[in-house]
Amino acid sequence: MYVEVTPPGPPTVREPDDFHRLSIVATNSGQAPSSVLDALLSVNLAVTGSTLDAVKLDVAALREAARSAHPTTPTPQWEHSFDAMLDYAKHKGWFEPNAGTVAAHIEWMEATR
Repeated sequence: MYVEVTPPGPPTVREPDDFHRLSIVATNSGQAPSSVLDALLSVNLAVTGSTLDAVKLDVAALREAARSAHPTTPTPQWEHSFDAMLDYAKHKGWFEPNAGTVAAHIEWMEATR
């Protein structure tokens, strides 16, 4: 799964069934790079303290956004897979359960014309 950010549009979770990746995919649309963080913060997906090098995603907000992006109602298996993704992230040091955040990197894409 990834969060697509193309300012000034709102962030959107894509591929909510892909639990083997978690990233932010940002399109360079001529906006300042900080507009990506601003967009994530505006919908409470990112938390204060995030940087362009390490975005801290709010896990509850990410889970809800991923559920909403799912074409059908997520199943208990989907919930289990989401939790397994977080468990993997925890072992890598990317998930902070006490803070309720998971780190994600930004993949920068060029805008297509």
